[in-house]
Amino acid sequence: MTVGSQVKQCLSSIKSIEASLSSLALRTQDTKAKQTFHETMMIMDEIKNDLKQRVSEIEREEYQYKGF
Repeated sequence: MTVGSQVKQCLSSIKSIEASLSSLALRTQDTKAKQTFHETMMIMDEIKNDLKQRVSEIEREEYQYKGF
């Protein structure tokens, strides 16, 4: 597996985690848990944005990774 595909796979995993946290935050009744899920989701969003930027850099530097 190439570095480019590993970064993209990691990005997909982060998106899945973020969606799970969002779902948990919506379903829980515990206010503190809801806040914790939301805060963690926001951190995951920052990581997701960083990985998206890295994917763009990889695709610019190595054209063969574009679209994978």
